[in-house]
Amino acid sequence: MSDEKERAELLAALHAAGAASDEDEKELQALLEADPSLKKIVKDFQDSIAALASSFDPLETPPRTFAQIQKKIARERGGFLSRLRGWFSKS
Repeated sequence: MSDEKERAELLAALHAAGAASDEDEKELQALLEADPSLKKIVKDFQDSIAALASSFDPLETPPRTFAQIQKKIARERGGFLSRLRGWFSKS
């Protein structure tokens, strides 16, 4: 197996799992443009991840935990000032 194909498989796995960085995504796109046959590898990983995810029952997130997650996302999207305000409100 070529190094390029091995790298494409690694990047495809990261992409399918939602764990690829922006750099990984750009590299994967460049590899796919250079060799369109690699798209099958990406699809295989996406199908595998989907099959794995659908084999588990969903977990209920407690409302309090979900609210904390939503607050954190809102602070992160709000930028530096929002995070700063959040830090002061904890004090």
